[in-house]
Amino acid sequence: MERNTSSAGMIHRASEGAIQATPESFDQIIGSLTHAVSNSLNSIMAATQLANMLIAQNRADDARISLDRAEGECLRAARLMREGRNLATLEVPGETGGVDVAVLLATCAEACTDLGNVHVESEADLPLVHGQADALKRLFVEILDNAFQFGGREVTVTARADRGAGTVLIEFTDDGSGVRVQSPAIFESFTTSEPAEHSGLGLAFAAKIAAAYGGAVGCEGVQQGARFWVRLPMAGRLENVSAGDGQRARRPHDGHE
Repeated sequence: MERNTSSAGMIHRASEGAIQATPESFDQIIGSLTHAVSNSLNSIMAATQLANMLIAQNRADDARISLDRAEGECLRAARLMREGRNLATLEVPGETGGVDVAVLLATCAEACTDLGNVHVESEADLPLVHGQADALKRLFVEILDNAFQFGGREVTVTARADRGAGTVLIEFTDDGSGVRVQSPAIFESFTTSEPAEHSGLGLAFAAKIAAAYGGAVGCEGVQQGARFWVRLPMAGRLENVSAGDGQRARRPHDGHE
């Protein structure tokens, strides 16, 4: 579903087949959360109504299946409420010094070994980036987890410096099923092609963290699988970055114009 890309929280098309995210506002996240939970509540109501009808027909086994479905939707609604609140109230910590991306990516790759194989290729003498290690680790892991959730078994991560722009570009290329949500909404909260299995919040978390440090997140189609990218400013190259106060951070050149 196409949406008006002029409003806050939408994405900007950086080049043909590529999109770049900006974080949603608090009100947008709450609106999306309300919609997602309402859908779950409607499913619960329908399942319980069906169960009552089946019980009246002495079809206890069928009624039990319907009630199990309602229970599953209750658990899903609780998860959506919890994770949606976490996104809406996320406070990204301020910079505590430059972060070594190569070391951090190696740590993230090791943390994902039970999900698949992550190959990291970092440029020699890669500059430190602006940010805080734990927050950037979550950003990278959210992107890796997204790749593995949608069928990827191999992810190649490359990191290189764009010294002219004062940024470091990190690319995540996977061999999964590709970007299924072919829409500017891919980085919006609760957007997923598999709502029964996934909350659709991982990429929204990634976008919010990157923007807090003056960076950007985006994706583009490839012949097989998907490629997500993160661009972060080198340490000491960004001023007046707002970290977690809901204001829009100043971003460096995204390299795709």
